[in-house]
Amino acid sequence: MLVVDDHEDNLFAMEQVLVPLGRPVLRATSGEQALRTVLRENVAVVLLDLLMPDLDGLGVLGYLRRLDQTRQLPVILITGVGRSDELAERAFHLGAAGFLIKPVSPWALCAHVEALAALYTRIREPEAG
Repeated sequence: MLVVDDHEDNLFAMEQVLVPLGRPVLRATSGEQALRTVLRENVAVVLLDLLMPDLDGLGVLGYLRRLDQTRQLPVILITGVGRSDELAERAFHLGAAGFLIKPVSPWALCAHVEALAALYTRIREPEAG
């Protein structure tokens, strides 16, 4: 799993929620760092903050969808700007697997991540063999 947020406290909070799932949790503090990490590491789900300086969450999602190796990687966008049907629609149009609004329920976050990671891992198994 990769958690992407430009605020250290948000990264720490999400890591603490996700650690009990028993999967490695990587972190990135920018969109550029997120892209580098996804290309270098084995990531099954990306939790991506929507609003970041320079390359925002929608920009990162757009890049991931254009690359063959990351086209099907599940990405959950997370935002603190409140409910926005327009942003959610744009995210899903770009291929987001989820769109969550802060504060995110720890249970909902874990449920989303575990389901998507398991599905993505099963999809990738034939490619690895």
